[in-house]
Amino acid sequence: MVEERKQARPGAAAQDETTRLGDQSRHARAAWEASKLDDERSNVDGVKLKRGEVVYCAIEDAELVELRRAEAPIVTDTGSFVVTNQRCVFVGSKRSTDWAYSKLLDCSLDGEAVAMFNVSNRQKTTGVRYSVEIEPQIDATIAAAIARYQGEDEHAALVNALHEDYRRAFAEWEVACSHVPPTA
Repeated sequence: MVEERKQARPGAAAQDETTRLGDQSRHARAAWEASKLDDERSNVDGVKLKRGEVVYCAIEDAELVELRRAEAPIVTDTGSFVVTNQRCVFVGSKRSTDWAYSKLLDCSLDGEAVAMFNVSNRQKTTGVRYSVEIEPQIDATIAAAIARYQGEDEHAALVNALHEDYRRAFAEWEVACSHVPPTA
C-alpha cells in the first residue's frame, strides 16, 4: 500500500507541474494578446475622455490605493479603472484621479494585482488594485499603453517580448505534457 502511494505521487506531482505550466502559458498568452491593444473604445460610463483619447480597457470593482511609508498599500475607494492611450483613470464613489503618461515618473506593476503610479504633479504614490484573475491582462495593457505613448517602436518591442514569454511558457508546458503518463 505504501509502495502504491509512493508510485502515485510522482504522477500527481507531474500533473501539478503540468497544470502550473499550463496556467503560466495561458497567462502569458493573455498578456501578449492584451499588449496588442486591439480593443479600442471611444467612451466609458463615468469617464470624460479628452480629445483624441481612446480606451484600451475598463474594469469595475477596482480599488484606489495609497502607499504610506513602508506599509502595504491602503485602500481608499472602490470604483472603475480605465486605461487609455493618454492616461490611466480611476473613478470611485469618493474620489476620481488620473495618472497622465506625460507626467509619469514611475509605474510599478510588480505587486500582486496592484499597479502603482508616481506622477510629477502629486507627492503621494497612488494606484489601483484589481482581481488577481485578470492581472496578466491588466498589467500588460498598462505597460503597452505607456509604451505606445512613448512611441510605436517601444510598443512593438514590448509586444515582441511578451510574445517570446508566451512561446517559452508554451514550449515548457508542451515538454511537461509529453512526459505525463496517461491517467486511468
